[in-house]
Amino acid sequence: MKLIIFDLDQTLVDSISVHDKATNELFKRRFGVDARLTEIDFAGKSLKENFIELARLKGIPETQIVQNAIKLLKNYEHIFDKIIPQDFSKYILPGVKKLLQELSRTENLVVLYTGDSPGIVKTVLRATGLEKYFKFSLHGTETKTRADMVRLAIEKAQRLTGKTFKDKDVVIIGDSIRDIDAGKQFNALTIAVATGFHTVEELSKNKPDYLFRNMKDFRQILNIVG
Repeated sequence: MKLIIFDLDQTLVDSISVHDKATNELFKRRFGVDARLTEIDFAGKSLKENFIELARLKGIPETQIVQNAIKLLKNYEHIFDKIIPQDFSKYILPGVKKLLQELSRTENLVVLYTGDSPGIVKTVLRATGLEKYFKFSLHGTETKTRADMVRLAIEKAQRLTGKTFKDKDVVIIGDSIRDIDAGKQFNALTIAVATGFHTVEELSKNKPDYLFRNMKDFRQILNIVG
């Protein structure tokens, strides 16, 4: 049995257009400025981290984000839920659903980690119909770093199964250099997919164990995972 940890945005689903619109609406309402997620390197970061970085870019005091983080996230969830299409299944990236279906037939424990908040994850999984494939999820609101999320995932998986997950028994699949870096801290098997903000060249420099342009060849990924 292996612990397989998937990132969400731009790894499984292409939801950045919705995040972009939600971010802009939030910053217009609260700060009176245009601000889009795609103006910064958002990949592999929490929503709070991205809000802080955007605030700096727009000349908004960081304290306005930090002191109002909970309220901002609640407002963001409300906006996101309002604008996301009810059927978001067409935004699932190529090969993803088939890969998840095949993994569900194995003994492996498949989980999710993401910089999104629980409300955003619930909305996306509901709109895509992917929620049934994940045993549990971890969110950017729970930890300070992506590596901390991996640590929590391992601890939770071990409590659930009574098994020990270490080194290549842990598989990280994501689209950002931060997914690769987090996996390396645990000597995990890292699989990078260039379906997000970071290019093939950028991902390659961080030396994942495997690098794919997308997950269309899902059977090759299944063979790697074992």
